[in-house]
Order: sequence, then C-alpha cells, then structure tokens
Amino acid sequence: MKPFLIIPMKPKYLHYLLFLTISCNSPQRNLLEIDPRTFTDNKITLADIADDIAYIALDNSYPIGMTYPSYKILKNSIYISAKDLGVIRFDRQGKFPKTIGSIGRGPGEYIYCMSFSVDETSETVYVIDRDETIKVYSKGGKFLKSIPLPKCNDGFPFSEVEIYNSNLFVSQYINMGHAEYNWIIIDTLGNLLKQKKNSIPTFPSRVGSIGGTFKFNDRISYWNQYNDTVFTINPDLSYQSSYLFSPGEYRMPRLKLEFNSIDEFLAKLDQYIEPNLLLETNNYLIYDYYFEKKSVIAIIDKSTKKSFLSYRNSEGFGGLQNNIDGGLMFQPKATYYECNRQYLIGEINPLQLKMHISSVAYKNSVPVYPEKKTELEKLASKIKETDNPILMLVRLKN
Repeated sequence: MKPFLIIPMKPKYLHYLLFLTISCNSPQRNLLEIDPRTFTDNKITLADIADDIAYIALDNSYPIGMTYPSYKILKNSIYISAKDLGVIRFDRQGKFPKTIGSIGRGPGEYIYCMSFSVDETSETVYVIDRDETIKVYSKGGKFLKSIPLPKCNDGFPFSEVEIYNSNLFVSQYINMGHAEYNWIIIDTLGNLLKQKKNSIPTFPSRVGSIGGTFKFNDRISYWNQYNDTVFTINPDLSYQSSYLFSPGEYRMPRLKLEFNSIDEFLAKLDQYIEPNLLLETNNYLIYDYYFEKKSVIAIIDKSTKKSFLSYRNSEGFGGLQNNIDGGLMFQPKATYYECNRQYLIGEINPLQLKMHISSVAYKNSVPVYPEKKTELEKLASKIKETDNPILMLVRLKN
C-alpha cells in the first residue's frame, strides 16, 4: 500500500490518521526525520567536518579493479571484497595481500561473497554465502567451519553480516517484496539469541533488496527502503527507533511496476528515491541516495537538522569538496574507529587522481593544509594509471 499524502475523510484512511495521532503522542515525535524533499542545498567542504586525511595504495598483486562497498579497517589489517576474488586481506600499508578462502562450490569455499565481517581481536573472518550459511576463516585464510542460518521460507537469502559484541548480527532486506526477517542475532556457534521478523506482508515487486546496517558507538542500526523506521540495537540486544524516513509518494511503493521495456521500467524507478547508504557520526547523519535524477550525498547535522548537499555527475564523479589537500572530491563509503577517533573511508581511482593532479584547478588550489598537498603529489608520482584503487581515510573532527 502506498503511503498517503492527502487524507480525505474516508474509512480506509482512518488507520493512517490513527497512526499520526499515536505518533504525535509517542517517543517517536522527537526523532530526527529524514526527508530529501525538505533538504536545503547548503554547501559543506571536507575541512568543515574533518581535520586530517591519509591515503593507502593497495598492492597490485591482485588486479582487483574497484571494490565492492565493503571495507574493514582494523589495527593491523585492511579487508576488502573484490569482484571474482572474494575477501582479501592487506596489512595497514596496503601490502602483502592474501585471499581469505576462495570462490567456488567445493569444501570450504563460498559461492559468492554476499557480505563479510571481521572480529577485531582475533581477525576471524565471517562470510555470508548464498547457500544460507556463514563460512568462517582464520586471519590467514584457512577455512574453520560453516554456521548454518535459519531457512527462509520466502526463498531469499540473508543480506549482510556484522560482528556485534562477539555475536553475529545477520540482516535481511526486502527482496522482490519478500523477507522473513529484519535481522537475527546468533552466537559464533550458530545459536539463535534474538530475532526480529519482518512486519511488512509479502507484496509483488520487481525491485531487489536495498538496505544497510551501520555501527555507531556501541550500537548497531538497521534500515531498509520500505520501513519508515531506522532501528538501533543495544548491547543487551533490545532495540528502539532512532530515525524516521518521511512517508510519501516519493518512496518506493509496495507494488509490481508494470513495464514493456527496460527503459520504461527505469523511467518508472526514477519517480522514487533510491537510498544507497546511511552512516552516523558524532555530529552528522550521512545519507547517500538517488532522487529526481540526481545522485546526492547529504550531510545532516543531528543537532540543528540543517542539511548540506554534494552531488555526483552521471559518471559517478563528485562528492564533498576536498579542501584539506586539494585532492579529488570525497565520497564516504564506511566508517571505522582508531585511537578513539572516528574515520570515514572513501576510494579513488589512480587514473582520476593523476588527471586531477595535472589539472589547472588543482595547481591553483590553496588547501587548508598545504603540506598535505605536497604529500598527495608525491603519491601521484609513484602510482600508475592502471594500479589498484587507493583508499582515502578521513579523520573526523571531535
């Protein structure tokens, strides 16, 4: 059923009216509401939110191309997932890559790396596979065991796995209108500790799964494109609402979009918002989405509710202006903590970096930290255009 914007006095709308009445008298009334239709186009730069930047060029032993949006940065290691290769471990300098397990259908292999997580202490790696199991590997890549997941009656697998307080938080997003769970929490032996069933009845749809999880402080949060609520799970495994996506006709409807061609289908999808990523920092929510034919990175101040927008072009280039060192624009992909400071992770292409360094705009730029500009130029002189991606690590202000 589509969300309603205009509410005539008809019986079928009484449930929605009742919902609004209850919401106004519930704790949810104070939650920050995410509504791109009300965002104002304020500008923000990288130096406004961050005070340092570093780059890690990934070793070229494996030609990994651009990575999937899965990065795990630990004290001594970097883990990424790469197409056709699976999970790869590097040291903190981006050297000595090693594959974790391998892609395949044999013993100890995973058919496809849907998602992975890494224990920060032991560096045990957990890979969620298409066959409704989690494959477990040592830091060195040795297969240890399989953890079976509950069978989903709807036929769609779980979407993502995260280590949370030494347990496994396994989430499921609504795929083609189907999902049995929002999430389950199991221990590393596979024992079920907690679960939350999906409350949205199955509906006909041609749209695949879109959702995500993010960690902030000692909690983990879950969202998907059909739920209005972003749920946050506490260390005791209880949960509560933390943020709200505003309802409205701009949201993807729970129905089957009819079409006669791919172009027609894509044109229909353009009517609705497509969320890509949600992250949280001490001061901001970062909301990455596609709406009204614009690819947007929104930075929302959690205190003032003020929004700051950056854009990508049709080729995916763009993001926050990098006035820390004058380098390429920044697109946040993930977060991590180190020495009690929070970082954002981005990724840049060596060819784009070398082109940018040679541009007139870069040469005339006057960044906040000129010494960082010199360091970036040294990095660009050492890499080749065909090298593996470069990680961009941005330290956020407290």
